[in-house]
Amino acid sequence: MESLEQLRNEEMSRMIAASTCWASGNIKDAKALIGKMLALEVTAVELDYRIRSEVFRDLPGLLRRSGLEVTSVHNFFPCPEEAEKPSGDLFLFTSDDNWERDFAVKYTLKTLEHAADLGAQVVVVHLGCVPLRPQVDRLYEMYEKGTLSEDSGIEAWQELKKTREKEVPRYLDRVFLALDRILGAAEKLGLRIGVENRYHYHEIPSLEDVGVILEKFQGAPIGYWHDTGHAHNWEVMGWATQEDFLSTYRESLIGIHLHDARGREDHLAPGVGEIDFAAISRYLREDVLRVAEVASKSSLSEYQRGLKLLRDLGF
Repeated sequence: MESLEQLRNEEMSRMIAASTCWASGNIKDAKALIGKMLALEVTAVELDYRIRSEVFRDLPGLLRRSGLEVTSVHNFFPCPEEAEKPSGDLFLFTSDDNWERDFAVKYTLKTLEHAADLGAQVVVVHLGCVPLRPQVDRLYEMYEKGTLSEDSGIEAWQELKKTREKEVPRYLDRVFLALDRILGAAEKLGLRIGVENRYHYHEIPSLEDVGVILEKFQGAPIGYWHDTGHAHNWEVMGWATQEDFLSTYRESLIGIHLHDARGREDHLAPGVGEIDFAAISRYLREDVLRVAEVASKSSLSEYQRGLKLLRDLGF
């Protein structure tokens, strides 16, 4: 017989939650944040890294009174007080600096504690990068100029790919060391870690990195977290397709960020861009957490239409 906790988790996995990123960047008051999320007519939320301590202070009680469930939390949460600008990449597990790697683990462990207290199932994490951003930006410039498919674009892409393959092992080793500590804490707290696919090619994990990480920590509370907008950027750039990620890691998928994209612009309300959500829905098991992650540039009415579209498609 299933426990009440299992039944609750199953119910949470069937609903579409909304990330607080739609409101958190513009609001400094927990009550106003809850009000905006309730206006979306959702019953669950993902708490994002833009929420600062002064907002978080009143959040747990207000969440309980509002009836909103917390399905997931995005690292680093709440935003550390010393941070000038909130970011999921505030501290990198792959940094050359020991202190930064230690801070990344320290604040992730704090996020886990808050997530457990709030009844979340998953903490979504960014794992760092291979420091090759200038080469990636060069490809973006070629995309904007329409020269990405020319010989110079293909050569630049192949050079970046080869360099990343050569450099990534030592950065993955740093990720492994961090995850060793994080996953032990996650297991004790009854949480899972969601490894999110990234927007830029130099970031970790790539399509191949996901498999390496999941194999390394087989049996641990870790899984793949898919982001539709990030995958769309990879598709636009010719690096991999949405289907490549979803078909390869379907059985390891524990959650998904749902948002639309036009070209390289993402975090749009579903239905206003180019992403085929009907195709994506076929890859989702019933127990996969569904989170709409729409930015504040979308209006309330656009967002509501996007949520209706997702529900109509069976999400």
